[in-house]
Amino acid sequence: MGDYHHGARMRALVGIIVAAAVPVTAMAADNPPSRASLADLVRQQAAQLAKQSQQIQALQQRLSKVEAEEQAQHSKPALAKRAATRPSASQLAANTSGTSSGPAATAQTDRNTQAISELQDKTALLQASASQHSSVDLSDGGPKFVSADGKRSFQIGGRLQFDASTTSGSRYSDKSDGRDISGTEARRLRLDFKGKIADHLHYRLQYDLAGNDASVRAAYIEPDFELAGHEVKLYFGNKYDDRTLSGATSSNNTWFMDRNFVNNAVEPDRGPYGLGVKGKIYGHNWHYSLAVTSGAIGRSNDTSDNVTYMSRVHWNPWRRGPNMVHLGAWGFYEDFDRSDSAVYKRIRTAGHFNDNVRIRSRLLRDPASSQAYGFELATSLGAFAAAAEYGHRHVDQRDSAGGENMAYDAYSVEAGYFLTGEHHGYSHKNGVWKFPHVKNPVTGGGYGAFEIATRYQALSFNDRPNYPGGNGHSTTIGVNWYPADWGRIMLNDILWYTNNRSGDYKGPDHGNTVEARLQVMF
Repeated sequence: MGDYHHGARMRALVGIIVAAAVPVTAMAADNPPSRASLADLVRQQAAQLAKQSQQIQALQQRLSKVEAEEQAQHSKPALAKRAATRPSASQLAANTSGTSSGPAATAQTDRNTQAISELQDKTALLQASASQHSSVDLSDGGPKFVSADGKRSFQIGGRLQFDASTTSGSRYSDKSDGRDISGTEARRLRLDFKGKIADHLHYRLQYDLAGNDASVRAAYIEPDFELAGHEVKLYFGNKYDDRTLSGATSSNNTWFMDRNFVNNAVEPDRGPYGLGVKGKIYGHNWHYSLAVTSGAIGRSNDTSDNVTYMSRVHWNPWRRGPNMVHLGAWGFYEDFDRSDSAVYKRIRTAGHFNDNVRIRSRLLRDPASSQAYGFELATSLGAFAAAAEYGHRHVDQRDSAGGENMAYDAYSVEAGYFLTGEHHGYSHKNGVWKFPHVKNPVTGGGYGAFEIATRYQALSFNDRPNYPGGNGHSTTIGVNWYPADWGRIMLNDILWYTNNRSGDYKGPDHGNTVEARLQVMF
């Protein structure tokens, strides 16, 4: 009998716990509470129900122990007799005061059931309401707005790059428009708008406000799909070329303030942006791109555009974590329209600010076509990384103009090392350098990341001894400080040499340019 009374007390306690759900009925149906109060109520009831669930589980364990003891102490007939007189599970649920079931207990059970049902309905209402509202993500710096179903998004980003430069040592320093000049400029003030229109359909629109003139940079629609198990992306619109390791890398991530001679000199006459159709296909450790473009945004509309066919491939024959070996190759063919009267290159040698220090090619009139190719080699090993590039371009003149040609070459070798142990960021997918991850950012009380880098590059337009093409080279030593993953301060010291055969600064000349940059990304 002691065990039976002990079980009855436990069944009464179960009834009391169930009765604790009664306060839920206090929510008036005619005056629905606000969303905030509903959310608070849901949290309170969830905590209460969780506590009650733990108590019921403990009681069930104790009941199981009592039944096991009864089975050990009594015979099967006695157990059968007790089972015949023991209350059922429904009677236990209806018992709220330790007494036998009756009309009052039944009414209490009905109220409990109704309260729980109302709570479930209002929880579902809150979840449905939340699913109808978009979200804002700030994890990438600029705000990213995402629709409730996740199929549409809009993100605002950009970059600010402010440069200062000073040049000395030129033998043309005594001229009023000499080469020894100093100054500052807003190199890039770029706003970036990108997002997703639907699943597998993205877009991008990029403006640059530098030079007190708003110009469109990237502007394209980007669908993606799978082909034979490989990811494929297409770009319809105006996009930066996938050409050279230095050029395909964003200006946010290059080790030096300016891209190398290979990228700047061995390019189509339309410049680094092309308007047309571009595509990329990706493998596990490689990618291949192909583009067909006709002109670029911003060119005049009174003549026909040059048509350019371009492609690039990269492959990582070895990779282990952040360490890798990079091999790449690229090339393009450019078909000149008859309205394009000449090809003439003037390549900056002492940074972007100083327009007077350049390497000049000769002027080739009435070009018919040009072909170019290049090769890339790079590696990243711990805190050390290095890269080498070579590029060649050949331009043919129309037969009616004489059928001559012009050819030139450029190459670059560079290396970088993080004094603070970071790895150089690299994209195995696109074969480009990325921004490094700073281990100890100043925002967390650290000192940021420090990198030293050096580069030697050379360019020669001396395709024939009797033609007035120049040549030159430069050596750059750079120090970069990354306070966090959103910015850096760059310092470049450039020792340059030029030997032009035409223009205002003929003959050999050399000098030194020191330039600095403050860069912020969002």
